[in-house]
This record gives sequence, structure tokens and C-alpha cells, in this order.
Amino acid sequence: MHMMKLILKINKKIYVLIIILILLFFSTISQSKEVTKEIIQNYFEDPIFEDLWFGIYDENNIRYGWININEFKETDYWVQVNQFEMKYLEVVEDDETLLKNEITYYYKVKEYFDYNFPHSLKKIELELQNNNDKESFEAIINNGIAKVTSNNNGKINKLQFNDVDIRFGDLLKLELLLHHYDDWEIGEIVNYKSYDMYSFEVSDEKDTLEAIETKFYSGVKVPVYKFITETSDTRSGFTAFFSVNSGTPMEYVDTYETTLLENKETAQNISFGGATNASETVIVDQVLENNENIKRLVLEIDGEYEKGFYIGDRQNVYSKDSKKYLELDFDLYDDPPASKKDIEKNLKATSLYPSNDEYFINLAQGIIGDVEDPWDKVQLLLNYVDIFIKDDYTANPNSVYDIVENKVGDCTEHALLFNTLARAAGIPSRELTGIINYEENKFALHAWNEVVVDGYWYPVDPTWNYIVPPLTHIKFDLLESVPATYNFKVVEIEYY
Repeated sequence: MHMMKLILKINKKIYVLIIILILLFFSTISQSKEVTKEIIQNYFEDPIFEDLWFGIYDENNIRYGWININEFKETDYWVQVNQFEMKYLEVVEDDETLLKNEITYYYKVKEYFDYNFPHSLKKIELELQNNNDKESFEAIINNGIAKVTSNNNGKINKLQFNDVDIRFGDLLKLELLLHHYDDWEIGEIVNYKSYDMYSFEVSDEKDTLEAIETKFYSGVKVPVYKFITETSDTRSGFTAFFSVNSGTPMEYVDTYETTLLENKETAQNISFGGATNASETVIVDQVLENNENIKRLVLEIDGEYEKGFYIGDRQNVYSKDSKKYLELDFDLYDDPPASKKDIEKNLKATSLYPSNDEYFINLAQGIIGDVEDPWDKVQLLLNYVDIFIKDDYTANPNSVYDIVENKVGDCTEHALLFNTLARAAGIPSRELTGIINYEENKFALHAWNEVVVDGYWYPVDPTWNYIVPPLTHIKFDLLESVPATYNFKVVEIEYY
């Protein structure tokens, strides 16, 4: 009898414990913030992005661009319209001469989502103008297939992407939740989706609520949520501030610019500005000679540096005695392997890299001929791009078609053309950004490429015709930027 009572008592405790765990479980579920049909429908009745205007400011507080975002119901679609204009003053240092070039850049994209649940993306219309160069494309999405027609100054190309499933509630999840919930806590995470309009690649995004604070906008104190967006496969990270009271975006901050909510008249009052190569120069405390012969180099990062340098093949960043160092050595780390996903992604033709175009396929085949060795193919493509494009630091072609027509450009044009030709030749390729030692004791921004050979990634540089770039090609993490808030001090240097 006593044993039975004991068993019943234990069972009762277990039962109570189970009930508590169940209540905690459902409490957690009820507190988790997920988008529902009702939340989206309520949002459609009172959207956040209804004719909002933003001014874009550079690091010198020059308003050099504006963004207008609007959304509305149109027939059977929910339409989001993003348009912006920039007056970009490109300044490049060339042999101690500052070359200046004024660029007016206009962009408009309309995304059409099915008004009915699950509100899938059905159509995209894009138009872009860079000075006199024009580009447009239209994508029609049905049954998971996106058919894209691009027009680059009259040159037409058609692409098809499969397994496309992009939904309004996945893309604007944070805004939808901010519009609905008001019980946010620091540290909360919102996982959602983003996509690349040129390749239809979908990436996983993560926003973290870092702080709830008060900021001044136009002299008015506004309580705001501060969210940190991490860098993903399709876009760079940034910081966003949303009004606590309405969920309206007030400010976006990234590496080189700040975007502020303003009225239309103020936002459109812009002048030429923006981050430039000249302002991104990094100084070394001694002249580096014979870059091609440097075997090992250790640099102290003297100044402000948080993150952004790639850590892996040839590069490492470490701290010692409260100082940060960048270590460069050909023997650092193994060659990075390319996954099946990497290879498929970087072989794909996109609106940016139209490697499916018969022109580029035939051009690549003509350059390579009957050569079979993959490294020989890469070298032939590097030689061709190096010779074909005449260096012009003020040229700003809109697309690879413009590069082929004008035959001028800087490192970005070399990297873009090489990427397109490599993919057309069946060689997986992607673009990189970073800094290089371009002159004596100076580093500046640069773009080059990586290719897959025998299953591994290797850097190449079509601008300087390097099949093995020097160690002083310092790579950023993909889609990351490192602002020039530091200089270098040489700690160790070893030559072959």
C-alpha cells in the first residue's frame, strides 16, 4: 500500500512536470513570431513602404542619391516599386594624378507578387541607366520557372531559371512582424529569405535585434529598434533602424553610406559624391618591392579594423598583445575545395554573366581552340582579356555587352568579361574584391577572379594577367568590404 502511494506520488510529480513542459512548449510557440495569412492581409491594408523617400549620404555627409519605395495593389498583384538615382563622383588616383568622372545612375525595379496566398513572385520589370547606357529586363515566373529577357542597348538575351519559389512573406518577414508585434526583446532573431535578381539565387538571411534605443531624426527623438543584418550569399551586411511605434524604416547604415528617411523634396536635393578609390587608399610604412617575389608578409593593422579580410588560402588574421595582424603566406591553409553547389552556381549563366549567349560561347571557343588542359585554358582567357580591354579608369560600361563594344575599362570590367568567358568555356568562375599593392607603399581597391580547376578554387587576375597573383592581392570575404580606417606596418617580409 505504501509502495502504491509512492508510485502514485511519483507519477503525479511526473504528470505535473509533463504538464509544465507542455505549457512551456506552447508558451514558446505562442511567443515565436511567424508570418500568417492574416498578418499579410492586414499589412496589405496598411503597408509600411507606401511612397517612402530616403536620402543617401556618403562618409563626408554629402547627399548624393535618393531612394523611393512604394507598394500597392494593382489588379491581381501586390506590387513593390524601388527606384533610386545617384550622382556618383568617381575619383581614381593614377600616378599621383586624380582622375575624376561624374556618373548619373538611375535604377527602377517593379516586383509583382500574386495577391492571393502564398503571394508568390510572378513578374519583375527592371530598367537601369548609367549615363547614356541603358539596360532592362523582364522576368515572368510560372510554375517555378522564371523566363528572363534582357536588353542591353538593343542586345537581347534570354535565360531560364528553374525551381524558383520566392514569396512576399519570406522576403519581408521582418517588416511584416514589426508591423504586427510590439513585444520585441533584445537578442531576438528573425530568419527570412533574400534573392539575387540576376541569378534568382535564394539565400537565408538573419536579422538580430541588437538594441532598443532613441535616436534623433530631424531634431525629433524617435524610439527605434536596431537590427543587424548579417552578410549572406546574395548581399552584404548592414544595420537598420525601425520606428518602435510604426515599424517604419528610419535609417540604413552600411560600410560606405547612410540612408535616411526624409521628405521627397529633401531627398531629391543631391550632388555628386560617394566613396572613391582615392579615399580608400591604405598606406604602408615602407615601400614594397618585387611583389611577385614575396613569399611571406606579416602586416600590423594599424587603426580601426573589425572584420572583412578573408581567412583561408594564403591569408590569416590574428591578434597578439592587443594588436591585430594580417599574415600572408603561400603555405597558409590548403587550397579551398569547391563544392558541387559552388560549381553549379559559378557555371550558371545569369543576366550579369550572359555566358549562354552564342556570341560569348563562340568567342571563348575561338580563344581556347583545341586546348584541353584547364590551366592552359585559363591562361589563354587571361591573355585575351588583358589585351582586349584598354585600361581606362573613368570608363563605366553598364554590362559585359558594353565592354565588348567599347573595349575599355578598369579592373571591374576585366573581371566581368573574364567571368563571362570562363563560364562560357565551362570553367566555374566568380569575382572577388579586395586591395592590392598597386604603387610603392599604397594599397587600393581592386577586383579579380577565382576559378575552379581540378575541384579547387584558385585566384587569377585578368587585369594584370596573373595566373598566380602576388601575396599582396589581399582578398575580402565574399560580399564583404573593409573600409580604409587603418594603415599597414610591415612586421615581417620574406622573398623567394
